[in-house]
Amino acid sequence: MCPDHIVSIQEAIARASMDARQDSIKRRKSKDLSQPAAAWLSTTRIGGTDGTALSIVLATIGCSHARGISGGCTMCSYLLDGSETPPSGEQIIKQFQNAMSKLEKKQAPLSVKLYTSGSFLDPDEVPIPVREEILLLLAKDERVTEVVIESRPDYVTSKSMEALRRALGTRRVEIGIGLESSNDNIRRLCINKGFSKQDFMDATRVARENDIGVRAYVLLKPPFLSEKTALDDALQTVLDCERMGVTTVSVNPVNIQKHTLVERLWHRGEFRPPWLWSLVELLKRARKEIDSNINIICDPVAVGKSRGVHNCGKCDNIIADSIKSFSLSQSVAVLDDLSCDCLLQWEHVIQHEEFSSLVHTDRHKDRLKSLIAKA
Repeated sequence: MCPDHIVSIQEAIARASMDARQDSIKRRKSKDLSQPAAAWLSTTRIGGTDGTALSIVLATIGCSHARGISGGCTMCSYLLDGSETPPSGEQIIKQFQNAMSKLEKKQAPLSVKLYTSGSFLDPDEVPIPVREEILLLLAKDERVTEVVIESRPDYVTSKSMEALRRALGTRRVEIGIGLESSNDNIRRLCINKGFSKQDFMDATRVARENDIGVRAYVLLKPPFLSEKTALDDALQTVLDCERMGVTTVSVNPVNIQKHTLVERLWHRGEFRPPWLWSLVELLKRARKEIDSNINIICDPVAVGKSRGVHNCGKCDNIIADSIKSFSLSQSVAVLDDLSCDCLLQWEHVIQHEEFSSLVHTDRHKDRLKSLIAKA
């Protein structure tokens, strides 16, 4: 049972998230439902080697959590990628085929990442026969050695995992799940995630029983946390991920997405995205402390911009390139010699910023409620 003040704060955050989400839903535009919401190629680490990744965002009705009464996550506007009108099964398959055409001249090894801005395993987003057809098409392409699928833990069942393994044979398969934080209070109050650490652990166990890995998404600096608290929480989450048996950790610094509670706080000057120095520190410490067989990857959005992870502006591009190199090489050496005058400012923030343990004590609850109400 949660204490009453935790429940009341959670309810306030859910209401504020729902209010922000309504703006997002109103702004969803009609789309060509034969085309994916997005598809792009990138260089990635596949197992222990470099290869080409195709990321596909299928246009579906979007995340069940965002569409539900809880209002979705505080920082996420991916519902905007969804379709106001539910696509047919044939249209979803056509989206996939159109995206796969980008791999026409590419050679193995290939990784295909299937996103829906929700859960690929949610039958309301991707009906089971459509999912099976897409997996069959992937299985026929021998160049594809890795498949990554995103889902909330609700849909990671023995049945769905057995079907994935059966369809994709011996390929490396991972389920991407947004754990965000291993602290239930932070995930509940700062992120409004809608599931518990135990839910994540149960999903991980079911996946691993079917020789399917888990790619844990770890959030750096959710709202209502200081820079240092956020850094400490992200590092602890990475360490907990190792203990819970994940195969990959994907670190995601918060960026300011439109029509979210986080954007409203940002407009009021109540939130700043994380410093790049915090991200560098997290990657260095995490890589040194967890098993080298667990890949740590990071591909931050809006680097160097006011809405994304940033420093002073002078060093942002150099550090961003170093983070990309780290994700491919897994070597902290590429992060060791970074420097800039703004490093001292970041160190001051880490040491002297007001400690904000909003989710651990009673003394900040009134201020937190006030921030939410104003947002």
